[in-house]
Amino acid sequence: MFRTFIKSCNLSQKTIVTSSEVTDWKMENADLICTAKFNVTKEQFYSMFDDNIKLINPDDELVKKLTGCWMLEHGIIDGAGNLNLGVYKMWYTTYGYVYMEKDNVEKYKIEDREKSFDKAVVDCQTQIGVTLNIKDKEPHFYNCIISTISAL
Repeated sequence: MFRTFIKSCNLSQKTIVTSSEVTDWKMENADLICTAKFNVTKEQFYSMFDDNIKLINPDDELVKKLTGCWMLEHGIIDGAGNLNLGVYKMWYTTYGYVYMEKDNVEKYKIEDREKSFDKAVVDCQTQIGVTLNIKDKEPHFYNCIISTISAL
């Protein structure tokens, strides 16, 4: 769900993804499913993100629907909005760093990424006022989480 998109995204297995596997201006499968579901064009979709792949208007109803759909398609949340932290951590430590062009595993070690995710979850839960259920707060939680990578 970003301005730079992975050719395919399979979160069921632990993977190291590099920038060479990224194709600019293509959408991953979850993006395609969710934009089709809500009749959103690629141009509309791309315009929802800033250069740091944060959602520009997280309170917009369409942005909320798309973000919830995207998280559900990836298994990051279940139908009730409960986080699957294992799946989200896998996305964060692999694809999140690629999207932010910080995929150098020498500089951004996987162990450090995992620690960063664990801290980000606690910080974002406090900041947004949620626990493991982020229903209707998906865009804000996403923005908070992705901000931790862009801040590095």
